[in-house]
Amino acid sequence: MSEPRLLDTHMLHTFVVIAESPSLTDAARRLGVTQSAVSQCLKQLEDQLGTALVVRRSRPLHLTAAGNALKQNAEGILGELRRLSARVRGAADQGLVHCRLGLITSCSEVFGSKLIARLSPFIEQLTLRSGLTPPLMQAFLDREIDILVSNDPLTGVDGLERFELFRDPMLLAVSARDLGGLPAPVSVESLARALPMIKYGRHTHIGAYSEVVLRRMGMQANVRYETDDTHTLMNFVHDGHGWAILSALCLAQVLYLTEDVRVMELDRSRHARTLYLLAREGEMGSIPQQVASAIRGILQGPVFEGLVQRAPWLTVDVFGAAGEV
Repeated sequence: MSEPRLLDTHMLHTFVVIAESPSLTDAARRLGVTQSAVSQCLKQLEDQLGTALVVRRSRPLHLTAAGNALKQNAEGILGELRRLSARVRGAADQGLVHCRLGLITSCSEVFGSKLIARLSPFIEQLTLRSGLTPPLMQAFLDREIDILVSNDPLTGVDGLERFELFRDPMLLAVSARDLGGLPAPVSVESLARALPMIKYGRHTHIGAYSEVVLRRMGMQANVRYETDDTHTLMNFVHDGHGWAILSALCLAQVLYLTEDVRVMELDRSRHARTLYLLAREGEMGSIPQQVASAIRGILQGPVFEGLVQRAPWLTVDVFGAAGEV
């Protein structure tokens, strides 16, 4: 047995106007249509419901018992639809009931808490997922994440909004104890000759990019230790096991470990990864742009203030925050 056809909301609105008018002629005038169109709409409703809704040849127009029942319920339905439309428009302009946000680990640790505080006025419920780039990208493509902050812009995927957040310049880190045994001036070349390198794993994005940086500089390093974790990497540096290349954002994760670590500029900050915010086009209203603006604001405020204490050559311009790609 087939499902009964649902009532059309336009027809319901027309019927409510009919029920509040003394005649079909007056209803047509109020609706801005012809009397024939109003009569046809009324007949279609009666045919669909299988019952008369108005008393024929009555002046002024009177409703049957079925007509009165339809009017009372139609008013409630139409009112709820108007409220639903307002809520949907408000969600597009101001916030969402639920936003699933994916951040690479460095972003999650540096921005996560501050970002939640800034987003709370216009996002009612926020789910935060963090980790390495590859699993987060797959979760985004599987629609398990609504907004992704990543160092991969997924240029081969159509239908995405892309916002370039900022450059994340690469830095050098070495323990003050190791640095004291090297002749001045210290450079990445002298570090590579004298000490082993502690490097991010090559299957991570930042580990692969570190290898690119070394090739660009024509450098070969004695890599003795590899790790996927910034805290482990900086602990190794702090304890004098070697030197490392990391990004400014990664440094912001581990500022508490840098008391006896010297942080130095790498090749005049020429080498940097770029962070992007990705969302599916047209699905999130203004939320992606608001999230991007919040992240840039946090970077240029409390995050930058902490970084320049350890890396005083850094300027806001080095991060080069941009806009939509």
